[in-house]
Amino acid sequence: MTKPKIIACFLPNLPYIKRWQTFKMNRIIIIFLVILTSCSDKKEFEKPNRISPPIMEFDKNQIPTITLKEYYFHGKDSSEINLQKITKFYSENKIAFEKELLTSSNTIKGRKIFYDYKDSLLVQKRTVNANADSTKVAYFYDSKNQLIKSEHYSFKKRISPEVIEKHRKSTDILLSEIDYEENRSWDKYSEIDFIYDSLGRKTQYYAPNLHWDNQNKYKWFYDENGNISIKQSWNHNELIWTENYSHKNNKYSFTRNWNNENTQKEFKFYVYKNELGQKIKEVTTINDSIQSKKTTYEYYKKWNHQKESRLWKK
Repeated sequence: MTKPKIIACFLPNLPYIKRWQTFKMNRIIIIFLVILTSCSDKKEFEKPNRISPPIMEFDKNQIPTITLKEYYFHGKDSSEINLQKITKFYSENKIAFEKELLTSSNTIKGRKIFYDYKDSLLVQKRTVNANADSTKVAYFYDSKNQLIKSEHYSFKKRISPEVIEKHRKSTDILLSEIDYEENRSWDKYSEIDFIYDSLGRKTQYYAPNLHWDNQNKYKWFYDENGNISIKQSWNHNELIWTENYSHKNNKYSFTRNWNNENTQKEFKFYVYKNELGQKIKEVTTINDSIQSKKTTYEYYKKWNHQKESRLWKK
């Protein structure tokens, strides 16, 4: 009879295996949570859903026929003049293009502005500045050719979502170039609706959803002669200020009363126009005393076979 062989059998350490399985499971759970957190952070900082401007159809074969050059000089000394802006027109009342050569209260050096028309209506205004940042304004009309909506877009480098989130609760932010996205992008920054009365006069401007500041609504009221008698600024349903107008010949004046504030109550603003309706003088008074804030304009036109017009300004 063959002797049975004795085989040594080592049973595994069961408590150790359980501990190892538990460790592996915890490790998997930790890795999963890390991945989940990473995905959550990535989702939080995804680029916002930005809106590009619509493609507007316009007449591309129009050729400007008038060039206007605007010069600037200080005071009454016209010995040293500077070319401030060049404007081109398709016709005398139909602007085509502006190029700003100096920076002033109403110009920015290097900015170009293009005006696009469909038939007789302005349907789009485009700007580009020296830094290659751009804007577009799209205009929409009703069956009476009244402007009922304007949509405003900008094309520029924007602060990255990560930086916005990081500084969300900060009041003092110092930004550098690395805080901006690498590429420019389009986005809408205002949409304005317009309302008119039965005579076709504009009575309201309102941007209820998106605008560049908190004065997002304006209202106009008219006298029996069709002149503006009251203009109001609102933040939605909160009145900000009211202007009261008076008209006489080629001059009008107004006072501005801020709601619940004493700001500018002693101020009065005067605007003078020439026979062509062009502004020639602005005067601001405080308690009927003329202040240093005073701007005077003089206009001179020289037509050269409808090719060139010059505007001198002081």
